[in-house]
Amino acid sequence: MIKSEDAIRPEFDLRPLVGLLADVSEPVVEYLTIEAIRKHRQLVVKAEELFQRLPEAMRAGREPVGEANVDYLDATIEMHAHMSALTTLLKILGRTPTVQ
Repeated sequence: MIKSEDAIRPEFDLRPLVGLLADVSEPVVEYLTIEAIRKHRQLVVKAEELFQRLPEAMRAGREPVGEANVDYLDATIEMHAHMSALTTLLKILGRTPTVQ
């Protein structure tokens, strides 16, 4: 198990994305970033809905992990993994685009 002091720092970029998008035009990077923001919003909603469905004892960690908790954990991992990609896209773009 990774201890908090051993965790990857937040300034870490997904270098494959940096290389992949190195010669891509700004409008395309902006489009990809906007779509990533929209997708991230969906993932946040999904994780939150799964968390709210957990029994209170499971949310508080007083009950053993069950299938519903595993679903929530899976959704949260997906959300955070996607956030890493989104953060890198925002750094590449250099700004936060307007999203409708």
